Amino acid sequence: MSSVRYPWPIMLSVLWGAHIQAADSAVKSPSVESFSKLYQSVKINPEHREMALIPSSEFSMGCDPYRDEVCSYVPEEQQHKVYVSAFKIDKYEVTTNKYAECVNAGECDIPTAGGLMHYGDPEAGNFPINGVSWYQAKKYCEWEGKRLPTSAEWELAARGTDGRTFPWGDEKADCTRAVMDRENAGFLGCGTGNSLNVGSKPKGASPYGVMDMAGNLWEWTSDWYDEHYYFNSAYDNPKGPSHGELKITRGGDFLSRQSYELRTTGRFPYYPSNPSPAIGFRCVFDDVAEVK
Repeated sequence: MSSVRYPWPIMLSVLWGAHIQAADSAVKSPSVESFSKLYQSVKINPEHREMALIPSSEFSMGCDPYRDEVCSYVPEEQQHKVYVSAFKIDKYEVTTNKYAECVNAGECDIPTAGGLMHYGDPEAGNFPINGVSWYQAKKYCEWEGKRLPTSAEWELAARGTDGRTFPWGDEKADCTRAVMDRENAGFLGCGTGNSLNVGSKPKGASPYGVMDMAGNLWEWTSDWYDEHYYFNSAYDNPKGPSHGELKITRGGDFLSRQSYELRTTGRFPYYPSNPSPAIGFRCVFDDVAEVK
């Protein structure tokens, strides 16, 4: 790994600009009429509505330099103690079919389609929805009576309280546990060229049974990004900076080639108004009952 560090906004502008351009140009978007016909009777796998209960916990958020050699390259992931109140989180990323329900109800906008985007692809009903901006993701969660997770909630749900580097432990990521690429590329989505059905890698589940917290798609969180925030983070239920330009996504995606891209502490800031073929989301809601 190179020791040269580039500003995130420059990196993401170049990387995701290329991905989005390729996706948009690859396939012509279907018409609204064809969407209506495709999703007129959406069938949802009951499991995809399940949520996992995450108990109130104190944990060390951020990169542990004694367990993760990447820490020296990402000082903005400074390890710090936080306390997070109990909540429930979607066990699976929101699927294309689930998002279509919201569109059918007239509460959600049709996401970006074509190319690697999943909406409008008849084979992608159980893939995680992509091509949605942060604002569209937020609107969907609110329609369900939920909200987007904070970055701290997301990390707790992904790694638990034992400081593990990945949802399953400290072993490096591969296609037995995560939907990803390989180091020498040419194997997107474990050879499929795209993301996969949610929950396709049960060996990669988090300590709480939450699926796809590493790979498949990056996931929107509610937090604004500030590379200095961890040095002055609130302890009790941190919600990130009060404002910013970029929103934090977590978890890595089917394009990720290296294990370090899939670490539970990794953060990728992205423009909230921009959809991407590599970003999806899941929702949470508060559970006021203390969980033992």
